[in-house]
Amino acid sequence: MSIKMRFMLSYIAVILLTGVFLISAFVLGVCTLTGASPGQLYKSATLQRPLSTDEENAFLELKMLAKNTPDKLLQYQNFEKLENSGIQVVVRKNDTIVYSSSELSKKSLLVHMPEYELNNLNMRGTIDNQGDLFRYIKFDFLYSEGSHGSVMVLQPENSYTEIMQKWGIPIVGIILLFGFLVIALLSYFVAKSVIQPILHLKEGAEKIEAGNLDFEMEKTTGKNEIATLISTFEKMRIRLKKSLEVQEQYENNRKELLSNISHDLKTPITSIVGYIEGIQDGVANTPEKQAKYLEIAHTKAKDMNALIDELFLFSKLDLHKEPFYMRSVDLNALLAQIAEESEFSFPDAQISLTVPDEKLMTNADREKLKRVFENLIHNSMKYMDKVQAKITIQLEKQQDMAIITFGDNGKGIPDANLNAIFDRFYREEQSRNSNTGGSGLGLSIAKQIVEEHQGRIWATSELGVGTAVCVALPLKEEEAG
Repeated sequence: MSIKMRFMLSYIAVILLTGVFLISAFVLGVCTLTGASPGQLYKSATLQRPLSTDEENAFLELKMLAKNTPDKLLQYQNFEKLENSGIQVVVRKNDTIVYSSSELSKKSLLVHMPEYELNNLNMRGTIDNQGDLFRYIKFDFLYSEGSHGSVMVLQPENSYTEIMQKWGIPIVGIILLFGFLVIALLSYFVAKSVIQPILHLKEGAEKIEAGNLDFEMEKTTGKNEIATLISTFEKMRIRLKKSLEVQEQYENNRKELLSNISHDLKTPITSIVGYIEGIQDGVANTPEKQAKYLEIAHTKAKDMNALIDELFLFSKLDLHKEPFYMRSVDLNALLAQIAEESEFSFPDAQISLTVPDEKLMTNADREKLKRVFENLIHNSMKYMDKVQAKITIQLEKQQDMAIITFGDNGKGIPDANLNAIFDRFYREEQSRNSNTGGSGLGLSIAKQIVEEHQGRIWATSELGVGTAVCVALPLKEEEAG
């Protein structure tokens, strides 16, 4: 049930109960002002109720008889006829019931008969007879010998009126009690289904305000607005927690980045300063030594420049600000060129290339893709521990993707480190010894470039056997088809 419906039912119940309260208050107010009971008020309300035609005719006949020849009422022959018409008649003489219809109890009549009133100011009312309520009209008169007499015409009240007069106050009390119970139940239901979840939301918000995101919102059954709100709040908490975790990871990465940059820049700078001071202090006391020192300082400066270039490229790729000039690239031809250049760069290595007969085309930035492939080959040679280095390059088609695999027979990478090789500043040689070369950004840059081409890169390795790095690139549509 929706919150709107719950509140609507609550409002309806409150309106109905308010109406009962107002009516009860009105009745009690009138009773207080008039000094009458609710039953007396009802009796007063029925005094002026009009007679039916039969009642009117019967009463007029009896009234005329009481006025003119009252003693004849004691021997009146038409009482049975009136009784058959549903009209009850009572004739009183002093404190004795001279005649009453068969349905009436004389004993009860004597108890509840209205007082004798010769001036007949209060002729109408209601009377109880053994628990049944009757509406009456009476005429008081004097018999010929001076005795007090009364003639009454009675008509049974309907059951509803009778019930209300006898049980009206208890019924109102029961209604009020039931109303209180309904309001209490509605209040409990609303509190449990609306207020309580809102309090849980408040507690959750306070926890988030205090920086605590390690909790879970209590689930609320149903599909109402509160349940939707709690579900949305929980999703927001999860996203906020993940966002903070990512932010924390970024902060840790930033600190690690600064530490690694500081280390990688400090080492060549220290070397350059050392060699320059060696020249200044006369340690390099021959032209040959001076030339050697300057050459080393120059090499270190170029390494620093290369590191800064890689950092700059990495930053632009990370911020998606590096432009990519995409065009159709023949992967067969590109890999053939890279294999040929690698044979020239590494003449002692055994480099083999395997490509399919069909030409595989992809949409790519050729220079950036070439950088990725060259970096993979250079990494294989950098960490090669075999006398005879072997590099294999294989191109194959798998559905709508081109798979390029660069394999080597190097020392391999432990399984625990395999997923980390594409992290920035990761080096297999953790001491960051500059003798192994490299900034630790190469594979991270390669991963970003491949992902910008809607591809993916991964590695498999076996210690002592070698490593294979695979690059998957989407083929052009005509090639994929």
